[in-house]
Amino acid sequence: MRPIYDMLFAAANRSSFHMPGHKGRAPFAPVDAYALDTTETPLSDDLYAPERGVDMAQRLYAQSAGAARTLLLTNGSTSGIHVMMQLYAREGDMVLLPRNAHLSAVNGCIMGGVKVRWLPVSMTADGLCYLKEADVIAAMDEHPQAKALLLTRPDYYGCCVELTRIAAAAHARGMRVVVDEAHGAHFPWSAEMKSAGACGADAWVQSVHKTLPGLTGSAVLHLKEETAHARALRLLRREQTSSPSFIQMMSIDDARAYMQRYGAERLAMIADAADEVRRALPSLGYRDAHEMWQDTGLTFDRTRLVIDAPQGGAALAESLLACGVDVEMHDLRRAVFILSAMDEAEHVQRLISILKELPPRKADIPQLPMLAAIPERAMEVRQAAMAECESVPLAECAGRIAAAPAGLYPPGVPLVCPGEVITAEIADRLINVKNQERFGVEGDALLCVSV
Repeated sequence: MRPIYDMLFAAANRSSFHMPGHKGRAPFAPVDAYALDTTETPLSDDLYAPERGVDMAQRLYAQSAGAARTLLLTNGSTSGIHVMMQLYAREGDMVLLPRNAHLSAVNGCIMGGVKVRWLPVSMTADGLCYLKEADVIAAMDEHPQAKALLLTRPDYYGCCVELTRIAAAAHARGMRVVVDEAHGAHFPWSAEMKSAGACGADAWVQSVHKTLPGLTGSAVLHLKEETAHARALRLLRREQTSSPSFIQMMSIDDARAYMQRYGAERLAMIADAADEVRRALPSLGYRDAHEMWQDTGLTFDRTRLVIDAPQGGAALAESLLACGVDVEMHDLRRAVFILSAMDEAEHVQRLISILKELPPRKADIPQLPMLAAIPERAMEVRQAAMAECESVPLAECAGRIAAAPAGLYPPGVPLVCPGEVITAEIADRLINVKNQERFGVEGDALLCVSV
């Protein structure tokens, strides 16, 4: 029996609008991965002391990305974010994180003993969570001792916070700017979207496997300054496996080479195809979510298609699944489609004819509650995460200190994070929803610092 092979074979050859960005196709000629898989030998190289192929691949990628240095990552963007959270902040220093930052950012601070102060997020009436420039500036003024600021750009929906002015404001205050650009690996080849480095970031991470033709788990860490390289490499050796996959590294290099040759043209083609779908949506009974968010001050990646469905995101995703179409994700109202340079225009445009066969029916979509205020901080995140802890029933959590993040999905923003005091309101919100609508809850209990 080969259960994983059988599972993957059954999932292949469908209409994919999800990651990985290679969409089941090799960017160049298919290769035998088993024949090329190797480790450090006299004829290969060493990721942590590169001299040959890996060194050249990293230098070529840095040129494409507008970076002084690029490090290949085989443990995904998570390992790069861990590095960024410790790159400019040492143990006991402070960083600023958006409340909806990826969990890897919090874990990177825990591992490095870095203090966290939170940037509040705003939410539109239809549930989009985003950062306001004014709130970021206010947080920097409130915490002038912070060493670095993390921003996520773009988010899952292809929304981009204004970065150039924020980066300039941070640098004027002596702060570094690091960016989780996991969903923007294609930006260096986009005629419309500037990558984080071009907007002033000091370090930025991109997931090659999300929007480029890289294998799952492949990513890159870009550094604006040569002087950051030595520390970043030391941190990476600590955060990532000592046996990195050369097959993944090859896929990163191939993805870069493919994009250098074809990327700009193919991204423009795919963006235009996505626009055709957007223009057709109103006549089909659907809406373009990006159009609905124009007053947020955000900019939008045209290669990310987000369809607002009157029947709800889950219902649309299920109907598409039955038609052989797999979306990346859905929320209460929307379905999200990841497009990449490996898609064909006809593949994207086919969505119009599929949606014609799926006329939406108006559903009663619940209104999301307002985001809760950030709770009182009783301990730093590392203190709480590393402390003795115990599972406490939700009904008994009020007044206890959380040892792990917990919240509701959607919107995916933690109600409470490690070191914060759990309020009665937070406990009630977690009690009064289904288990699949919350995260960080173990059964009907929360992990709390032992008293």
